[in-house]
Amino acid sequence: MTVGAAAPEGLDRRALDSGQLAFQGQMPATSLVEPRDLALAAAAAAGIYDPAKDSAEEALKKCVIVEGLTEVIEKMAIHDEGTHGAAALAEYQDGFFDADGNRVGTVIGSARVLSMAPHMWQYHQSRTEFEGGTFETHGVIDGTAILHGFTQIFQLTGKTGRFAGKAGFMTLTIDDPTQRPPRYRTSFAMA
Repeated sequence: MTVGAAAPEGLDRRALDSGQLAFQGQMPATSLVEPRDLALAAAAAAGIYDPAKDSAEEALKKCVIVEGLTEVIEKMAIHDEGTHGAAALAEYQDGFFDADGNRVGTVIGSARVLSMAPHMWQYHQSRTEFEGGTFETHGVIDGTAILHGFTQIFQLTGKTGRFAGKAGFMTLTIDDPTQRPPRYRTSFAMA
């Protein structure tokens, strides 16, 4: 089937063309997710927002949105028994900093390398502490995609304080790869 061809009944034409559009340069080159959209996804997942019938603005009022954070690796130990690849385990502590450079949170977590080729897939799990509460993060991410500037998304589960009983998503995008260690840009939303 060619780009722009009529779609079979029950299948939107855009679904047919989406793969081809990527090769033709008609799709955006960025994978950044706006915090507002992340919050609407959290609200939809929580069952408090249906885009077909609910007000986005009303749903957003029920969300916790934190944006514009920088995540910095502060400590990291890699346990790989000399394999330098799959099965390696990284244990880390990262700091979250706001736009003014103030430390606002601490992340304690681990990442397990699942495979190295053709991409470096990792399973992450962590606990993040902010002054107003804590949440846990987990998910499978494409480390190779991050190194190429693409955003990855983790799932969040609120544990205490203003996050208790909420769930949502967090973005992770490399921000400044020239820094050693690199800096990451992150935002999160919960409902």
